[in-house]
Amino acid sequence: MKLTGARLCPTRATRLNAENIKTILDADSMMCVHGGVGLGKSLAAERNLYDLAPDTSLYARYPREVPLKHFRADLMDALGLPADDARDRRLSERLVLEALQTPRALIVDEAQALGPAVYEYIRYLSEDTPLSVVFVGGENCYQRLRRQAALASRIAIWQAFAPLTAKEVLEHIPAYHPLWKDVSPDDLLWANEAACHGNFRTWARFTHLVQQELTHPDSPDKTVTPALMREVMHRMNPLQFRDDQHSGATS
Repeated sequence: MKLTGARLCPTRATRLNAENIKTILDADSMMCVHGGVGLGKSLAAERNLYDLAPDTSLYARYPREVPLKHFRADLMDALGLPADDARDRRLSERLVLEALQTPRALIVDEAQALGPAVYEYIRYLSEDTPLSVVFVGGENCYQRLRRQAALASRIAIWQAFAPLTAKEVLEHIPAYHPLWKDVSPDDLLWANEAACHGNFRTWARFTHLVQQELTHPDSPDKTVTPALMREVMHRMNPLQFRDDQHSGATS
């Protein structure tokens, strides 16, 4: 979502993620970043990896299970190698292994969607090359990778992303967007509990809709009020939103 005025916020989880990625890069190892949707896992891992290894990073994302031949072809393309030759698979494998003798970092988003053959191929590559791997996935990614015993035994760090705590909401949301800098802590916590649930993606949607209401020519509101926030919450999800009659410190 394009959100004018939004800023990246280095949370405790994103800072820890940077430390963890540095650790696995130094050790040519692997890590798994897992958690619910909208918590900032992918953004944190991609930006941290780019900051730490901008010239040696490879990115892959598969929303559904992909055959090994497609994964291998994508990897060869990312490495700048000629197309996979099904007639001489050993040559293709040798080219991949030779290219990966230069230290590389591979980030695999939606890693829970990979199949056993791809997991095994990544494990095989990591054994014979200085390849670092960052798996990023949803809540079930941890279980999926744990079931791949040989691969899981090589994953050095497992980092779980969780929703923002109340303290983190008060610290980061006003910094995330200027729309919230003058909103009272009570109102921010109410919005978080009633609608956003510590989820950055939901906060982005909420912020976008509040901003849209404020800039509408017919809007009577020029500042963020509890009444406006309540109206937007109903627009976002009228079935989920629980109207607790919060009046707000600013009403």
